[in-house]
Amino acid sequence: MNETLQHEYAAATAGAGLVRLRDWSTVRASGGDRASFLHNMCTNDVKRLTPGEGCEAFFTDVKGKIHSHGFLLAGDDAIQIIGVSGTAERLMPQLDRYIIREDVKLADESPELSWLLAFGERAGEIVAATFGEGVVAGFDAEWSHRTVDLAGVAVTVVRCDMPWTGGFLLGCSPAAIDAVEGRWSKADGTLGGEELWQAVRIESAWPLWGVDFDATNLPQEVSRNAQAISFRKGCYLGQETVARLDAFGHVNKQLVTVAFAEGDVPPVGTELLHNDQAAGRVTSSCWLPRVAKPQAICMVKRAAAAARTELRWSDGAGSVVNF
Repeated sequence: MNETLQHEYAAATAGAGLVRLRDWSTVRASGGDRASFLHNMCTNDVKRLTPGEGCEAFFTDVKGKIHSHGFLLAGDDAIQIIGVSGTAERLMPQLDRYIIREDVKLADESPELSWLLAFGERAGEIVAATFGEGVVAGFDAEWSHRTVDLAGVAVTVVRCDMPWTGGFLLGCSPAAIDAVEGRWSKADGTLGGEELWQAVRIESAWPLWGVDFDATNLPQEVSRNAQAISFRKGCYLGQETVARLDAFGHVNKQLVTVAFAEGDVPPVGTELLHNDQAAGRVTSSCWLPRVAKPQAICMVKRAAAAARTELRWSDGAGSVVNF
C-alpha cells in the first residue's frame, strides 16, 4: 500500500481533495447557431441548455461510433466543451467539416484554461471558503456552473457529480493554478496527485476517452446512457445507429466495474475469464484505499456484464459491481 495515497485518500474523501486534470482540453463554440449545431452533432439535448447549465455527451460519427466525449457548459455567448487531453485536436476538425452556412466559430481554449477536480464530503464547504460564500448556491443540477473572481483571476466553478463523493470542476488560467491550490490548502483542503485522481475516478466508475473506450465503441457500450444520451431529441449525426440499438437490439460488450477480492492490481490489458472463457479485459485499474483491495474498469462481453458476475484472472477473482 502506498502510504502517501492512503493518507491523501482518507483526508480528501472525508474532507475535501483537489487534483489537477493534466492537459485537459477546452473547445469554445460561439456564434448564433452554436446550440443547434452542437445539438445536431452529439447524443444529448444541447438546445435545452440555458446559460449556467451543462450536460455530458458523446460526439458520434456517421456510423454512430464515438468520435469524442465531453462536458458542455452553456454560457451567455458561447458553449464550452471540456474533455480529456487531445479532445480539441480531435473534435475541432470533425465539427468544422460540418459547418456550412451555420453561424458557428470554434476556438481551442486549452492553452488558456487548466482544470482541477475538487471532491469529498466537505468539497462544497471548502469551495465556498476558497471562492466566496454563495458561490455554489443554486447548483441544483449536475454541470451547473458560474465564473467567479479570485483576486483578479477568473475561475469557473462547475458542479460535477461523477466522483462518488460529489464535487466540482474548477477551471482557471495555468498561471493561476498555484494560487488556487494555495487558497485550497489554507481553507483546510487536501492536495492530491495522479494516483489519488485515478483511485477516485475508478471507484466512481468514471471512464475516460482513449483509456476505457475509443473510436471503436458505440455510446451504449460506455454505460453512460442516462447521463449522456437523449433518446428523444431527434436527429443528429449517427443517431440512427444509437436509436436502433435502443429500440431493437443491444450492444455486445460494455464497461463495468469489477471489485477484486484479493491479489495484486491487474495490469491494464489483463484478460478476464468467466466460466473459463475469455470475457473481456481490464481498461483501468488501481488499489482502492477504502477497501484495501484492487478495483478496475473493464470492457466485458454482454454475458458477463451483469452485477455479481464472477470474473477471474491469473492472480485472483472478482465480481461485477454496478457501473
